[in-house]
Amino acid sequence: MRVPSTLRLPFSAAASFRFEQILASQVDGSWADVWALREMFALGEPEIAFARALLERRRNLWLYRTNQRHFCGDFLAIDMSPPRDRPTYALELKAGEPLRLDAGGVQLSRLDAALAEVAHLTGAGPVTTARGSADAILAWLGR
Repeated sequence: MRVPSTLRLPFSAAASFRFEQILASQVDGSWADVWALREMFALGEPEIAFARALLERRRNLWLYRTNQRHFCGDFLAIDMSPPRDRPTYALELKAGEPLRLDAGGVQLSRLDAALAEVAHLTGAGPVTTARGSADAILAWLGR
């Protein structure tokens, strides 16, 4: 089984977050394979709250959780409004930090792997990295 770098969080996750079901619906493997991936994509309460808020507020954004062992940030958000060359936002949540755009660092050092998995959706769209608190990132994306 290939270990993915991204996992799409459907809009239904805003109402009821059933992480194992989300994994099982997107991973081609046994239940044991899904269980092994669970910790790679695990979300803490602040990340779940962020994901729910974004999924409720921005229906044009498809939200992906990134594999925490692959160093490609915390989330990818793809603006599905344009028909092609869609903007992608690589998001790294840091509690209490102000928003910093085009931030890099170790946590985003292998972002290309995650972007390759969603390239069929994004085309040649721009990629913006954002690092900061969940509230700062939500405010920026809600602009």
